[in-house]
Amino acid sequence: NILSFLLLSSTLSLVAFARSFTSENPIVLPTTCHDNLVLPEVYDQDGNPLRIGERYIIKNPLLGAGAVYLDNIGNLQCPNAVLQHMSIPQFLGKGTPVMFVRKSESDDGDVVRLMTAVYIKFFVKTTKLCVDETVWKVNDEQLVVTGGNVGNENDIFKINKTDLVIRGMKNVYKLLHCPSHLQLENIGSNFKNGYPRLVTVDDDKDFIPFVFIKA
Repeated sequence: NILSFLLLSSTLSLVAFARSFTSENPIVLPTTCHDNLVLPEVYDQDGNPLRIGERYIIKNPLLGAGAVYLDNIGNLQCPNAVLQHMSIPQFLGKGTPVMFVRKSESDDGDVVRLMTAVYIKFFVKTTKLCVDETVWKVNDEQLVVTGGNVGNENDIFKINKTDLVIRGMKNVYKLLHCPSHLQLENIGSNFKNGYPRLVTVDDDKDFIPFVFIKA
């Protein structure tokens, strides 16, 4: 009798649980991709998904800030400084286009999704000497520079959505550096030797927002 009572109680509990999820309160089961969930797409300012191999301008939409660009600030053989334009005469500009690339083909197709691994590569005319010096990485000073390699797990970046509401802008994101087996770090900005550099930051509140504009 006790066993019958327990079975009856369990059945009634399951029925009550099922009834609590009516059409007004449905259970949404995620679709799977690999062993992970299918994550939302990343969108540009036109409302279109970011695509692997397409060209985009990465821009900080905050007042006084601007687009990301490549420059040579140390008289190096190849420019490698990842900088941010600002509303100051010497730092005005339209930015340098980038492409998002992957190490290999993915079931995600050519769409960039939130928190999935990508490499960021400047799309810029260059010399034979510098043709392999356009992929982003983070150096020992925690500065974002070029000279990375597609396939190097320490040069991986990811994109995540933010809750920021910025007038005239939609689809506002943040960038994260995601080296192999290490904690993800937000990308922020800092003046280094008189230049507005992209850097990694430890505090989640110190990140800078970005939007993506089709180049």
